[in-house]
Amino acid sequence: MVGVGASPGNRLPVSEVDEIWARAAKLHQDGRIDVAFEDYEAILRAQPQHAAALHYSGVVLYQRGSLPAAAERIRASLAIDPGNPDAWSNLGLVLKTAGNHEAALNAFREAAGRGPDVVEILFNLIAAQVEAGLFADAEATARRLVARDATHAAGWFSLSLALQPQGRMLEALEAATRAAGLAPDQEAYAGVKAQLENGIGAPERARQTLEKALARNPMSAALRFELASLLENKLALLPDAAVAYEQVLQIDPNHGAALSQLSFLRGRLADWHDRRSLYERFRSGVLAATPMLSPFAFLSLPSTRAEQRLCAQNWIAPLAGVRVMRRRRVRSAGCMRIGYLSADFHAHATAFLAAGLFEQHDRARFEVIAYSLGPDDRSPMRARLTRAFDRFVDLRGRDPVAIATAIRGDLVDILVDLKGHTQDAMPMVLAQRPAPIQVHYLGYPGTLGGSLVDYLIGDPWVTPEAHLADYAEAVAVLPDSYQVNDRERPIAAAPPRDALGLPERAFVFVSFNQTYKINPGVFDAWMSILAAVPDSVLWLLAKADDDPAMANLRWEAEARGVASDRLVFARHRPNPEYLALYRHADLFLDTWPYNAHTTASDALWAGCPLLTAPGATYASRVAASLLHAVGLPELVMESTRAYVDAAVALARDRAELARLKAYLAGPGLDSPLFDTRRTTRALEAAYITMAQQYQSGVRQTFRVEA
Repeated sequence: MVGVGASPGNRLPVSEVDEIWARAAKLHQDGRIDVAFEDYEAILRAQPQHAAALHYSGVVLYQRGSLPAAAERIRASLAIDPGNPDAWSNLGLVLKTAGNHEAALNAFREAAGRGPDVVEILFNLIAAQVEAGLFADAEATARRLVARDATHAAGWFSLSLALQPQGRMLEALEAATRAAGLAPDQEAYAGVKAQLENGIGAPERARQTLEKALARNPMSAALRFELASLLENKLALLPDAAVAYEQVLQIDPNHGAALSQLSFLRGRLADWHDRRSLYERFRSGVLAATPMLSPFAFLSLPSTRAEQRLCAQNWIAPLAGVRVMRRRRVRSAGCMRIGYLSADFHAHATAFLAAGLFEQHDRARFEVIAYSLGPDDRSPMRARLTRAFDRFVDLRGRDPVAIATAIRGDLVDILVDLKGHTQDAMPMVLAQRPAPIQVHYLGYPGTLGGSLVDYLIGDPWVTPEAHLADYAEAVAVLPDSYQVNDRERPIAAAPPRDALGLPERAFVFVSFNQTYKINPGVFDAWMSILAAVPDSVLWLLAKADDDPAMANLRWEAEARGVASDRLVFARHRPNPEYLALYRHADLFLDTWPYNAHTTASDALWAGCPLLTAPGATYASRVAASLLHAVGLPELVMESTRAYVDAAVALARDRAELARLKAYLAGPGLDSPLFDTRRTTRALEAAYITMAQQYQSGVRQTFRVEA
């Protein structure tokens, strides 16, 4: 440490030291930290035990980013003057920035104990307690702070942050409202207030809060992004949301989250006017490691496996410093404990696929626990899933630390994440490694990047041998299709064609994929097919009667010389009624680079043949996997041209189409694709192999034999 052991000849008179100290403190306060540091050094050369100079020179080192040296200086000052609460608090800030959160919390506790009336110190302690998941402690500290100073806006704000994870939303909202009222120019306070208003089911109030805050802070990208998200996800005002995302990017051109959402929203709206420029910005951002570019949004854009992996790794980079659990033994024989983590344990596509899996697990060999992060929609599916597991743990609204703690406390051997990087996922839970073995399955068609999980479930088609090096995870290759399907899915009686807007005798091409999977290249192919089959229509899905995508797609059809009335739109409906629609469909047309996944198996289960043209990524090869597993590999085309030709040929060959439908109604139903028990046993074999590899200290790709 500079200054220790200085010779007596370097000593300055006390009056001169005091003068230099006063000057250094003023320079530091004015932000001239380099000049201030020189003065601190001069003091320490003369008086190596000058506690204040040690302390504040450490603060300068912290401001410069020299964290180890900063901690050393401040600790040296505390060795001389252990009762200084400011030094303890600044040490806590250094340790927190360095990622040593437990030591930082202890330092903040020391500071609060020695300076119980200093509101800034209490504020730092609250932030550390919230970060550590000690919400009751944080609440107590925050109440202590606002009791001392009821006008301390940051104290009320901290109280709201402590109350929210405890599920006390109305109390949290009251505290946030107090904070925002005391400091109306603080955008973070308004942002949290709006989040809480949205959380209690008052999105219009949240919108008003954000618009008032933006009137004060018009250049706030954070507030503008929150408003855009509210407009998109809660108020369903998609064109307005798109405008708001554009405004975010005008303020901050490198706002990865806004670029992701605008790109994805353009797809939802079938608004392709700036698709090329958005794609180029997105891809360039991935290569430049721009933060917060969504891996999920990237799947529906042209991208390579390597680029998708890079995007996922950039996405989870902020989790790199999260603490992980120690290694422990797992069961590879007897009754292994498997945990399934998802926000989709209700009437959701994942549940429609996997309900049978949870029921079919061999209870003599596996105990199966659900960790639910999503809503209870009171649906028959929710009730079925609750019965399907040995334990159903509802963790909705809990913070990631509490969720990971609950899973770790159950001594789960293998945690299977069903969300990946899709909506409502919690990668922070996986980053804490609550289970010794972690697996990604079903919900997200690609790598999660980094080391969030150990294994990805694949199959010979979605993860062929030549592709395996592009996945961050070891791959468990199932023998048939990776995708499990539930044989208990009922299909309702189909309504008549005229009730659905379908011409009585038209050939019906169908693609009930979500609109974001449709792109100009796919649409070009579809319009070529319709032009070659004059007595045909294309049946698509619309979110609602006023879905703007309908008008945009009809405009795109007219621009390609196809009458817009040849596009027919179905509305969302309960799953049995939705499956019944396929009774009126003749041929499913797949999308790329993001294929039909659940929708493809829905069509095949309901007896509708499907055409696909696989690409080079997991997401673009799923339909090919399903067709091989169902026994119809001849419907996998090698190119877009072959895809178009095959669709036209099948529309003209009713006998061949009838053969395909008869196959799906008979042998197809008994194929490996719809053999829930067979897929469950393959997954169980994979879990056992994972446990054996863990015990032997290896982790590598393997194949499960049929």
